[in-house]
Amino acid sequence: MNTRDSDDQILDFVGDITRDVGAVQAGILEQILAKNANVEYFKRHGLCGVPSRDDFKRAMPLSSYTDIESDITRMASGDDSRILTDAPVRQMLTSSGTSGGKQKLFPKSETYDIESVLMNRISRACLNKQIPIQGKSLQFIYVRKPGVTPGGVVTCSGLSGYFTSPAFLNRKIDPSSGFTSPDQVLLCVDFDQSSYAHLLCGLVQSTQVATLGAPFASTLVRSMKRLSDCWRDLCQDIRSGKVNSNIISDLSVKHAVNAVLRKPNPELADAIERECSKKNWRGIITRLFPNARVIQTIVTGSMQQYVPVIDFLSGELPIASPLYASSECSSLGVNLSPLSPPSPILYTIFPSFAYYEFLPVNCKNSSSGDLVELADVELGKEYELVITNRAGLYRYRVGDVLRVVDFYNSAPQFAFVRRAGVLLSVDTDKTDELELHTAVVNACSLLPQDVFVVDYTSRVDLCSHPGHYVVYWELSLPVSDSSVELLKLKECCSMLESSLSVVYLRNRREGSVGAMEIKLLQNGTFDRIVDYVVSNREGSVAQFKVPRCARDPTMIDILESNVVRSIQATHIPLPRL
Repeated sequence: MNTRDSDDQILDFVGDITRDVGAVQAGILEQILAKNANVEYFKRHGLCGVPSRDDFKRAMPLSSYTDIESDITRMASGDDSRILTDAPVRQMLTSSGTSGGKQKLFPKSETYDIESVLMNRISRACLNKQIPIQGKSLQFIYVRKPGVTPGGVVTCSGLSGYFTSPAFLNRKIDPSSGFTSPDQVLLCVDFDQSSYAHLLCGLVQSTQVATLGAPFASTLVRSMKRLSDCWRDLCQDIRSGKVNSNIISDLSVKHAVNAVLRKPNPELADAIERECSKKNWRGIITRLFPNARVIQTIVTGSMQQYVPVIDFLSGELPIASPLYASSECSSLGVNLSPLSPPSPILYTIFPSFAYYEFLPVNCKNSSSGDLVELADVELGKEYELVITNRAGLYRYRVGDVLRVVDFYNSAPQFAFVRRAGVLLSVDTDKTDELELHTAVVNACSLLPQDVFVVDYTSRVDLCSHPGHYVVYWELSLPVSDSSVELLKLKECCSMLESSLSVVYLRNRREGSVGAMEIKLLQNGTFDRIVDYVVSNREGSVAQFKVPRCARDPTMIDILESNVVRSIQATHIPLPRL
């Protein structure tokens, strides 16, 4: 497949490669085993020479990050031995550090960026099939300056690595359908300058914008928050026809944006000012970008929380959730019907990038003998994703739980269910991310009109006796002290609690778990958390996902120092029938 092929050729390629995923997967595993036959990790598990598929399955156990962390540390320190891969590792990808609380490093394969380009091209062809797009895209892309380990290995997030790679920068650019922002803006590592430049370039070309988006929904929402903070400055720059040097000081960015501005446009500035000065921002995206047809951003997993906010801001434009990706393995799957509703979004695992196995959920022993191949998963069942790839991960548990919902040719189509593992637990109760999200959605339905949860997280407070769940909410509008609105919040708290599991409700009634508490936060609290995480770890704003359980002590301090009101459930929830 060539990225310059027509959409029809791209879709024909997808059809061809999904006709016999079993054969494709067998070939991929054979390539990986042949390439890395002499690595230490294989010898450690009794594999010598080029192992056969059966030898690999017999000898290679399931692995997690703790199993390979010492190997990763050696590689990051500059050890060029054949530890996990045959070739020396010169680049490593950083995880967001928000799923498990600790940032991880993964070797980057030489095919990572090319695979990302291919998957983005496939995604675009799938979108064009459903809704032909003619026009430019305002994409809020943010990168971070790469790090370097003491051993000289370059580290960066998958997104930053991709958008700064030759595979992306040497792409063919169509002036009529590319990004509204020049590459100098995409490569700017300062969020304040980059976000301002993205908005300015997009607004100046507002009638040409056909799509808006960001890699993750949280990034899109934060970028729109930036618009609400700086629209007056943006209008002034559009009115004068040049960038305010106090806001954008990076010379390459300033010159590139001034080239987009070209001349003063007071009429456009007045039109933007009229819309942004209105109290109600419902549909602000379509008011500012009248020809926008679709929002492109990932809204699965923890990103699903942002759908109501995006619907509010966009006037309910369709949302295309294009790709399923991870730091471990570039793009894992593509949404072949990107305009399907946010629930359920189906991703077709692409069989030629890695070797995929699946661990049935609720397996008692969770051993390698329980693993199921991509071609053998069963409709309706849930599995934890396990990958073996060219970068040196072998039977690695990614931690994503997926449900088989359909098939495209012989390729299974999965719905993302949740991250594996328990999020909150005080006693025998075990609340996972999906259950908490469902409870929050139920509780939000009771909020006053036009008030929604901008973002949320949670933790267990064991300082009280008994311990209890704390859920932090940042609301779109402040809640008054009126008795009516306070009563609404108490109802939200009760609904949140009563939506949890039967075990949780039983423990509440028996007194082993204390009453649920909602803590309302000052506006901008989650922006402060993003700033803290990004400034202290090698991740980018675009990569950051708010953890649904806060475990980092500094993060908890930020949350607690911004609490403006606390509401606790007053009634023990009734048993569920």
